[in-house]
Amino acid sequence: MPDMNDYHAFKSTSGGSGGSSGGGGGKGFGCGWIVIVIVVILLISFIADGASWDAIDTLLGLGLLAFLFFRWIST
Repeated sequence: MPDMNDYHAFKSTSGGSGGSSGGGGGKGFGCGWIVIVIVVILLISFIADGASWDAIDTLLGLGLLAFLFFRWIST
């Protein structure tokens, strides 16, 4: 019967680089959190000022592109 201690020792060290795999650990968005906060503030001000749906749609579209860009450069 194989020694289970060897299995658990192997399993705990085969996680990759530093144990963070695929953006875990609470920092998955990187600089994207800044973009999210800015877009939410702008969205609230757009709605409060009575902006058109085209302006809100453009804000959300550009916010998504900015979020993806900043998440890409921060990883």
